[in-house]
Amino acid sequence: MKKISILFLILFFNYTFSFGQDNHSINVYFLYGSKPAPHFKKIEKRYFGGIHAGHVSIGFDTAVVGFTRHNGFHIISHKKKLKGRFESKGISRFVHDTISYKYTTFQILITDSQYISLKTIIKNYLFFKTPYDYAFLGMRCASASYDILSQIGIFKRKSKWCNIFSNFYPKLLRKKMFNLAKINNYKVTKQPGRPSRKWEND
Repeated sequence: MKKISILFLILFFNYTFSFGQDNHSINVYFLYGSKPAPHFKKIEKRYFGGIHAGHVSIGFDTAVVGFTRHNGFHIISHKKKLKGRFESKGISRFVHDTISYKYTTFQILITDSQYISLKTIIKNYLFFKTPYDYAFLGMRCASASYDILSQIGIFKRKSKWCNIFSNFYPKLLRKKMFNLAKINNYKVTKQPGRPSRKWEND
């Protein structure tokens, strides 16, 4: 039954990522870190990482994909018993679930070859092999997103540890994206978060 489910997901993934693709673009989504605002601490939760956390994910076609912790995390990255995995969510579900969160979204036009490379990378990471552990001193969402974007030529390739420390948390990568957006005229969309939380600033 498990094999049948995986096969179905792979076939569905191939279909949704290849139907009607004449012009290709990707969205890089940045969720801002936050904490409960004053007077809302009883109704708002504290999120993992707090004000300097957040999340980075990549969307194209009908899915939004991001690297996240799974069953905890390690302080230093391990080669076995990995605590990280890539997860995919449908774009309509993603929009519904994030409507009250603070986001900045960068839209990037990509070529056919970049699109094919991205599709191959994401499919391999989702269905076949998680490429790295999730660790405080290791790969997390920002460095994982940089890794994928660099593989398709959006950023320059870096060594693993240079990537980790130069993209240690989402804001560092977001600054790079703002600079790149000015140079390449990317479309930038900002979504304010709900006022019951104090959100990280740029």
